[in-house]
This record gives sequence, structure tokens and C-alpha cells, in this order.
Amino acid sequence: MLTAFTQPVDDAQQTFRALLDAMAAPLSPRALPILPPALPGLKAATAALLYTLADQEVRVWLPALPGDTVASLRFHTGMRVAELPEQADFIVIAAGMPLPDLMRLKAGSAEYPDRSATLLIEVDGFGEDQVEGCGPGFAAPRRFGAAGLPKDFWREWQRNHARFPLGVDAMLIADTHIAGLPRSVRIQEG
Repeated sequence: MLTAFTQPVDDAQQTFRALLDAMAAPLSPRALPILPPALPGLKAATAALLYTLADQEVRVWLPALPGDTVASLRFHTGMRVAELPEQADFIVIAAGMPLPDLMRLKAGSAEYPDRSATLLIEVDGFGEDQVEGCGPGFAAPRRFGAAGLPKDFWREWQRNHARFPLGVDAMLIADTHIAGLPRSVRIQEG
């Protein structure tokens, strides 16, 4: 079994607080305070988010990963693995993977918009500005860029935002930092 957080409760609480901060201030990369050892096939920051968010109540769609990685995640979180992204509450997009069709993922309902999927998307890093975002959580429009996003990500994100208050949310994950991207964010490319 692969190692998870050293102090599971305290480490998950600190990670959850960083995640909330990242979603409250979209497109502002935040350092994760604690990183577990990386799991084969995933960044350490992705593992930290899964150890924090996944439990026996949620279904997670994972890319093809080594068996010991999946077994360790299941052991430490109790999560259930979804066969298709459309069935999942959390969808892990490892670096270099194509984006699933956002329109087919759980988007919530008028009564329960919170019952939607969240994408955990690994990127190569944050840096060169590609887009400008605005909406709730922005005092002023913010420039942002992420290297290694799936092809046509920003165009697909605009389609996703058009369904607001329905749609999916995303967390962009670099080696040690995360950036929140709630469905409420309006994006302009260029």
C-alpha cells in the first residue's frame, strides 16, 4: 500500500481550506500546504485533492493508472471508481489527456445545481496569460494561463459557462499549486 497523508485528518483539513480559497478567488494559483508522496501516474497535488475530496459517497473516474495507485486511493479514501466520466462526481484528467465532452458530464439540476461533477485537471504549470476571467470572486478581471491544458479547453469552458447555474467546476493542478475554476467564471480568450 502506498503512503497517503502523514496526519490524515489535519492534512486533509488544510488541503480543503486551500481548495476553498482557490475556488473563492478563481484563477489565482494557490500553493497546497501539504503534499503526500506522488502516486504513480498522478501528481502529488492530485493525490492530495483525492485524499481530501474522495470518500465512500462519491464516484471518481480515473484514467488508466497502475493498479497499486488505484488500490491505494481506494484504501485511503473508500472511493468508488466510475466506469465512465458521465457517472462520476470527480473526473481526473491526467497531464496530456483529452478532455471529455463537458456537456455529457453531471451538470446538476435546477433544484440541486451542486450535484454536478468537478474536473481535476493536471497541467504543466501556471504562467503565460491565455485568457481573462471575470465573475463572482473577482474584484477586477484577471489574466490567467496554464500550460498543458487539453486541446480547445477554453472554448469548451465557454460552452460550459453558458449553462450556468448548471455545469461542471474544475480545479487546475500543477505540481504544488492549484487554481480554482468554478462554472460561474466568464472567460475571454486572447
